[in-house]
Amino acid sequence: MARQVSSVPFGYVPDNEREEARGSLWVYDSFRDYGMQQLLRVVGLAEQRSMVKIVFYPLHEETLRRMGEKGAEPYYRRADRLEELLDEADPLINTHIDLWEGRRKKYTPMDTAFRFLAEKYKGPHFVYVTVDMANTIAAFDSFEEWIKKLRLFIDMKLSPSAALHPKLEAYVHRWDAVE
Repeated sequence: MARQVSSVPFGYVPDNEREEARGSLWVYDSFRDYGMQQLLRVVGLAEQRSMVKIVFYPLHEETLRRMGEKGAEPYYRRADRLEELLDEADPLINTHIDLWEGRRKKYTPMDTAFRFLAEKYKGPHFVYVTVDMANTIAAFDSFEEWIKKLRLFIDMKLSPSAALHPKLEAYVHRWDAVE
């Protein structure tokens, strides 16, 4: 294979791509008991890692029911409360609430949701989840495929003593604990 020769002016220093803001952080959660403290932790993490956008993805009550969470509040009530919380916090980073699952009005598997988010938002992709949600998504068959494509941030503060799923233990190099 032939080499591609390029020339640059004397003194040229390439831009460091790592210093630029990049990637999107998906917050994949029910947002049932979400408060200002959790929101500020997510925004702080995104600012610290210099991400371009935070995408909040509230899960439909049918999806939550299939995941084992009983008695979930209606989808639009949780989404409206999240929107009010974002308006109150007024973060400096670009935020968006993706209401695709609310328009579907039915169960959406994690694989389908992640594929939709990956096509819609610019990479690299990061997912912020609680320990319980991380254990739930690790139980899915498609978890091993997705853990290779994205990086997890697991919020350990809400339940620090919770046991982790064996697949999470196997892929410990692909996720970070958020204390």
